[in-house]
Amino acid sequence: MITKLFSIATLVLVFLGAITSAQSASYDFLITNAHIVDGTGAPWFSGDIGVSGDRIVAMGDLHGASAKQHIDANGLVASPGFIDVQGQSEFNLLVDGRAASKITQGVTTEITGEGVSIAPVNDRLIAEDLRDRAKKYGVALDWRSLDEYFRHLERARPAINLGTFVGAGGLRTYVIGKDDRPVTAAELEQMRELLAQGMEQGAFGVSSALQYVPSRFASTDELVELAKVARSYGGVYFTHQRSEADQIFSSLDEVFEIGQRANISTTIWHLKASYPENFGKMPEILKRIQAARARGIDVAASVYPYNRASNDLIACFPSWIAEGGTDKMLARLNDPAQRARAKKEMDQPSSVWENQWLGSGGGKGILLIQVLNPDLRKYEGMNLEEIGKEIG
Repeated sequence: MITKLFSIATLVLVFLGAITSAQSASYDFLITNAHIVDGTGAPWFSGDIGVSGDRIVAMGDLHGASAKQHIDANGLVASPGFIDVQGQSEFNLLVDGRAASKITQGVTTEITGEGVSIAPVNDRLIAEDLRDRAKKYGVALDWRSLDEYFRHLERARPAINLGTFVGAGGLRTYVIGKDDRPVTAAELEQMRELLAQGMEQGAFGVSSALQYVPSRFASTDELVELAKVARSYGGVYFTHQRSEADQIFSSLDEVFEIGQRANISTTIWHLKASYPENFGKMPEILKRIQAARARGIDVAASVYPYNRASNDLIACFPSWIAEGGTDKMLARLNDPAQRARAKKEMDQPSSVWENQWLGSGGGKGILLIQVLNPDLRKYEGMNLEEIGKEIG
């Protein structure tokens, strides 16, 4: 009994000593009187946070401590940085590493690589997707592998942490371009090898964006085979599914099939029922996801809390317009007959492609927010209907 009491007394003295040490300590940065949310799921509590260097070293009652810098957070919340599970800052961070739009919202970590990723890349991918932006912003395209990209990113000293998937669409473009055809067995094996390399260099898994070219041309079997590679490295599968509108139920079935056949943890990005004619489908969508989980499929979904979407303008066109790459796309758009065909298809519902033009209400529902051509910058902030009237 005496031994036990002595042990308890010793623990109490050690604990009190730690408190005294914390209260009398000196920190580089001290946040006091905060509502602290510690990330464990526990309720918030009032307290102080002491930071030395780039580490939180104390948390609790630090009223006796001193610091080089001090913030009184009375009435404010202090929490771990938020993780944005679907950002697209992988190139922007090389332009401006401050990441102001993220940091000012409390985001300190971003996961990127939706369908296409910053690496691996080859000359074809650089010409199609990166060269114009790199020229505009003065970014040296000195990477091909994910490992090389991360080295470039470290030199940029970004304000946020960055993780990425390897995009299945990028793998497709790397190996066969943007052609609408099945991959051969040899081509699929090359895609699998590129994915394995990316996983070994730090990727979190494989992703797809199946509404867009070239990912739209991928079969379910192709995606399963890639997901199996990611799974073998402990990775996951995230998807912008094939339809978020009229074909959403068959699209969900494909998501469930990939997750089940590859035995991989699967997440649907920005789950939604797009456009007014589909708004009432969400209860059934959630019911089907719950049923899939009950069958043992590891599937979940993320959502975003706003009623807008941002995309490249090419997403408003039928898939065949962009098939084959930029040169073929421009040739089609310069052909009056093919322009007329595209215009007709854009004004009609489709089960073949996701008609974002029609779903957005046409030109009045699409706002131009950024262009690379300085001659067109005067149209930024206008919708396409307004731009059409301006041009005449």
